This record gives sequence, structure tokens and C-alpha cells, in this order.
Amino acid sequence: MDPTREPDTARVPQSTSRSLQTISDFARAVGLSASALRGYDSSGLLSPAHVEDRTGYRYYGLDQQQRAIWIRRLRDAGFRLSTIGTILDSEPAIAEAILDDWLAEAVGRAESAAALVDDLRSVLRSRTETTTLSRARVDSAVLAAAVRQLAQPKGTDPADSPFDHLSVEIKPEALTLAVTDGYVLMARTHIPAEIDDRSPADGPAGSVGASTVVTASALLSLPTTSCEVTLTIAVTGGSVDHPEQVRMSIEHSDGESTILSQSDRRFPDIGRTVEAAAARRRGRSRFSRQEILRLVDEAAGRSPESGVRLPRDASRFELSAGSMKSIVDAGIGDELICDWGNEDDPLIWRAPSQPDFLALLMPRRA
Repeated sequence: MDPTREPDTARVPQSTSRSLQTISDFARAVGLSASALRGYDSSGLLSPAHVEDRTGYRYYGLDQQQRAIWIRRLRDAGFRLSTIGTILDSEPAIAEAILDDWLAEAVGRAESAAALVDDLRSVLRSRTETTTLSRARVDSAVLAAAVRQLAQPKGTDPADSPFDHLSVEIKPEALTLAVTDGYVLMARTHIPAEIDDRSPADGPAGSVGASTVVTASALLSLPTTSCEVTLTIAVTGGSVDHPEQVRMSIEHSDGESTILSQSDRRFPDIGRTVEAAAARRRGRSRFSRQEILRLVDEAAGRSPESGVRLPRDASRFELSAGSMKSIVDAGIGDELICDWGNEDDPLIWRAPSQPDFLALLMPRRA
């Protein structure tokens, strides 16, 4: 009888121990096929506990199940049969050394596979996704001055400035920078720049523009000497399956390009916010810089929590003294204009000597 043809109906001989299993029962118990067990027997990796002389049927002991399971798991991991035998039958130190080497190789293969998949995904997505490049070429000295004006108002210790994030918006009509500490928002809305908005990257000029938020420190290191730099905001995707990805970089005149650190800080749409507040405007007041500074000093003299009560037509509005100080420090010139509406609308502050500067500040509630 052919010993390789062992029927599922084979029974354990009465003369053997009841702890033995037929090859079929043993195979089901350990998750292997009967043919695999025969192969492991031939290689000497796992021999049956008993082979019946008359029929050649193989029988396995219950105490062999754990070894069979280890063999299956190691084979699934990709080990050769000879290596599996060494791992299971050698001294622990030898087995551990083999496993450590294998693990290091497996980690390397996994990292290479992950990089391969990421690269291929980028290529595949690029076939269907559109990338919009919004560029603004601007004088570094002009840009650096605008960043410092907003992120580090004069008189503010750079280490203590609350304006640590900067919104950068490149639209066909303007380059806009903005900062906020959660109470006051200050912006330069028309920084002199040459705008180039393209979608896709090598296609015709677009008209939507793009915006992102970066850490202020990323632009505070700009050179203050006059030279051209190019700000680029790249927007890719935007579908349900592939969420929009935004990346901003700055290229210097020497060709060196730097990717700027992105931030998840959220900024309101400045244009829409200003338009909405302007539509509800009920009055306009003019104040000298010295007048506002005097009101700020008086509030500070009363208590750290005291607010600034505006005079004249705007007397019903009380504002944060600290926020007003930031506006005065950032604004240029000796005069500030305040457009105001209802008590729940932001006040719009402007500096006549710098028309593209504005600040939005909500009044305090009584």
C-alpha cells in the first residue's frame, strides 16, 4: 500500500496511545495540509510519532502540535525549511541571532515597500489630480518688512509675540499676509508682488488663487536686503477620495528653495469678513495714535483686565487694551480710522498712511 495515500477514515490503532492523531486530524488541528506534513516528514523537520507497519499510516502526538504550528508560522513568514530546523533545534542564543537578523531584513523590506507604494501612489494620482501653482514674486525687503510689521509689532519682544502663525494668500489680484492671536486679526492686503496663478502646473493662468498658514518664524528670517524671492503655494487634489494637499515654498534669487512649515491654524476669509462688516457699517471715527495710546495707558493703570472705552461717536464700544496696543504698534502713521457697526460686529481699523493695512477686532461684551 502506498503510504502517501492515507484516507481520512484511518483510525488510530488500538495498540497505540490514545494521545495520537491521524494525519488528517492532526493537519486540521495545526492548520497544515496532509501533504505538507508528509513533506516535513521527508525533510526530517517533523516526523510522525508512529507509523503503522502494515499500512504505513502516519500518526502524530498531541505534544507535536506546537512544533507544527511554529513550522507553519515560520513558513508563512518566509523562512526556509533548513532555517526553521535550525531555529527550533538549536541553542536559544543561535535561534535568537537568526531571528534578529531576519527581523532587521524584514523591517528594511517593509520600509522599501512603503516607499515604493507611496511613490507609485503619487504617480497614479498625478494622472487624475490637478495641481494648482500660485506664485508671487516679491522683493524680499518688502516682504520681510510686512512680516515683521504684523508678526512682531514694534515694541513687542519677539519671544513674547502672540502672532506666531502667518496666513499667506496668493490671489490673482493681490498677495495678502495676516496674523491673529484669536482676538485681533491684522493684515496687509495688497503687498506689491507679481502674481502668477497656474492650473495645472504647466497650463494656462487660473483665477482662484490659494492660501495656507505657516509658522511666522519661517518668514521672519527673510533677508532684509532688496532681492527677488518667489512664494509658491501648490494645491493638489481636493476630491473626496484624495483630500486637498497644500504645500508652500520660497525660492531665493540664488535658486535655493525651501519648503515652509505648515500649520493647522485656521484663519477666517479676510475679504469676506471685511465685506460683511463693511456692509453693516453705521459710522466712522478717526483717532490719533497718541489718543489711542493714552486710552491704553489709562486702562492699564486701572487694572490689567480693564478695557479701552472709545470716545465720541464710538463710545459704546469697549475693546481689549492689549489688542488695541498691537494695532497701534503695527499701524503706520499718526492716525487710525475705525469703521464700526453693531455691538456684535468686528470693528475695522485702518491706517490712512498705509491703505492696505487693516485690523479686525471684536468689541467686548458688556
